[in-house]
Amino acid sequence: MRLNALSAGVEAPTMCFSGVIHSIFHHACNVSLESDALLTLVSSEKGNLSQGIRLGTPPKFTFLNQLRVGQPFACRGGILRISGSELSVDLRTASLWHIDLKGLRINIHQRDTAQAWAVAWLELRKHRRGNAISAMIAAIPVTRKNPETSPGIRTLVERAVQTVPALIDATRNLQVDAAITAFTPLIGLGPGLTPSGDDFIVGYLAGLWSTAGSDSSRLRFMSSLGAWLSQAAAGTNAISGAYIKSSVNGNVSEPIATLAQRFGQAKSMESVREATRTALQVGNTSGTDGVLGLLLGCLAWAAPSLHKQKARAIFRRFSQDRRSRQCCL
Repeated sequence: MRLNALSAGVEAPTMCFSGVIHSIFHHACNVSLESDALLTLVSSEKGNLSQGIRLGTPPKFTFLNQLRVGQPFACRGGILRISGSELSVDLRTASLWHIDLKGLRINIHQRDTAQAWAVAWLELRKHRRGNAISAMIAAIPVTRKNPETSPGIRTLVERAVQTVPALIDATRNLQVDAAITAFTPLIGLGPGLTPSGDDFIVGYLAGLWSTAGSDSSRLRFMSSLGAWLSQAAAGTNAISGAYIKSSVNGNVSEPIATLAQRFGQAKSMESVREATRTALQVGNTSGTDGVLGLLLGCLAWAAPSLHKQKARAIFRRFSQDRRSRQCCL
């Protein structure tokens, strides 16, 4: 079977590389490159990734029927071939996919942008998943009282609720060491292929890049923080770590990048709603956590009154919403 590549992310190689199959899912396949980087092949119905290649796949196609973990592969002259498989991919047909977050220069003080942020926030409140990081934070009072909750889980959840306001405060004040201290407990936090804490980090960095503009002090902060995060990403799994490393360079998946782009354009609130819903649908909790990170990242360099107080109010609101729903069950 020969497939044509539809698009390739800005970080994805397309000419000459080799490695082995790392992990396989219905609509995605991760491959480990000799450079230790991770490349992701995705089927046509999935969104683009900065380190991914989107393929023109037929209906009902699944990678699970075509590949197995550990198979060697090599790309020469733009043709990707997998040892022991009839599947090959023509990468020469791929168009470049990239949304430049650094060029968005989102300003939350602009009326249309603030309205777009509020629309996305309302969608997040309506559609968030029950076991995302926001819900973990909201569940802290219950977690503390539940004798079946392990001390380790209680510690992780409590760290999250203490960490996020501190992270926003450190970002506003451009305090790299304080931001590192706040980021540390989030890395690898939670279960899943991409843990909730990591998804939040990726979204948060997307928000920072979208609002940093050409401010030299902010860019120095991002550079120093990024250098640390690139190393700290080793503290989570390979797939999640690859996403963190990409976000350090301002590169994130299409749903999150498109939502950030909608904030910058902010001409149609319905397009903001649609982009938010699309981003929220990613994975089990990845979309919810990534959108939460993006929204808070976009606030981080706004007026001081929007920072620590806003973050605490956000988490109080989540907690109140959750308790209200529980009372109605």
